[in-house]
Amino acid sequence: MTSLIAATATGVVLLALLAGSAAHLSRPAALPDALTAHRLLPRRAVLPAARAVTAAECLLAVACAAALLAGHRAGLAAVLGAAALVFTCYALYTGYALAAGRGGPCGCSRSDIPLSSWVAGRAWAFAGLAAVGAALAAQRGDPPGGPAEWTTAALAAVTLAALLWVLPAAMARPVPPARAPAGPVPAVEGGR
Repeated sequence: MTSLIAATATGVVLLALLAGSAAHLSRPAALPDALTAHRLLPRRAVLPAARAVTAAECLLAVACAAALLAGHRAGLAAVLGAAALVFTCYALYTGYALAAGRGGPCGCSRSDIPLSSWVAGRAWAFAGLAAVGAALAAQRGDPPGGPAEWTTAALAAVTLAALLWVLPAAMARPVPPARAPAGPVPAVEGGR
């Protein structure tokens, strides 16, 4: 059972890193714009910070995939530990921004998801899964035993990663539409 949990946690983290990398690379202005809107970093630090985040996610995704394919447990544990640290930094940054009363988009995906406690919660969930994956990868044990276990772990990872990825967007409160000004309604020609 432990191997199934480790494989699922590793899969979720890898998918989150791939999704984040793809979002940042396909819409490169989103993260710098979000960091600017948060007003927590000096203006000159925004672009280097956004590039560092994108590079870290890309490098961690590649390293995680390489460690998985090579079957290198110590390397996988190190990559997952680094991913846990990155996701913890995201959660702390988001929490600080919210506590400081800052808003704007989170900058974490292609859509304009508003900064919220759901974004921070998702980052904490990814950090926790990465930490669990790192701890379990460092232990001695067998990987999932056969096609059924690998399929189960893959399906669980895809499902959990997708649910966590869309959680902030699903929980965002829509902005109510603007109300029409109060006053007499003009008569429609030919109407009653």
